[in-house]
Amino acid sequence: MHEGSESEQRRLQQIMENAVQNEETRQEVMKIRKTGAEALMERGERQGAQKAGLLTRRQTLVRQLRKRFGSVPSDVVSVAEATDDVKQLDDWLDRLVTAQTLDELGIGEQV
Repeated sequence: MHEGSESEQRRLQQIMENAVQNEETRQEVMKIRKTGAEALMERGERQGAQKAGLLTRRQTLVRQLRKRFGSVPSDVVSVAEATDDVKQLDDWLDRLVTAQTLDELGIGEQV
């Protein structure tokens, strides 16, 4: 139930509420509903944290590239800012520590 879309969840909750015939069962349905809302909130929080992590990595990479190499070509910045692959961003950040030149990172090659 907690993995479906919001509209599916609302529809299922309404069906459950309509099927309830006594107060004890109604209370159980309300408990399930609350648990569903909590699951949605947790999923939203996880997705938000993942997006924030991506954004932070991108910003850190671009900032460190500029700090290390000065002027950075716009195509390199564009690739870094458009990358959604956390592993790739981490790899570039790791290689940045030892790279002697911007070309060694291979970021522009992604274009």
